[in-house]
Amino acid sequence: MSPGPFDAGSAERLRDRINQDGAFRQVSRDMALNLVLETDGAARLLTFRDGSLTAIRPFVAVTEPVDLTITGDALFWRNLLQPIPPPRFQNLYAAVRADTCRVTGNAELYWAYFAALTRLFDVMRDVENNR
Repeated sequence: MSPGPFDAGSAERLRDRINQDGAFRQVSRDMALNLVLETDGAARLLTFRDGSLTAIRPFVAVTEPVDLTITGDALFWRNLLQPIPPPRFQNLYAAVRADTCRVTGNAELYWAYFAALTRLFDVMRDVENNR
């Protein structure tokens, strides 16, 4: 089974949970972002509009505009989404600093939406672990 949004069932649960999450709503007001999450051989485009996750779908390069891309191997995603992630995987900032993942794209949007991205990964972790 693929982790998080790379699995179709988890992607639907994530969309439902994130859109019902009060903490995410609070930090994502007016968020408009096309976010690509990539792992070994798979990529998903997460589309946010007005603070809601409107779609998660397979990403086809060059066909969609992308604001940010977060790339990590399967080990990165498995560790990040563990109930209690090990050091260097506890959040996106730690993973980038430890060079366990890569973030590319619009740095201004990355920092503007950093709190929302942090909450997104917290909710992804909950969905992945059926919490």
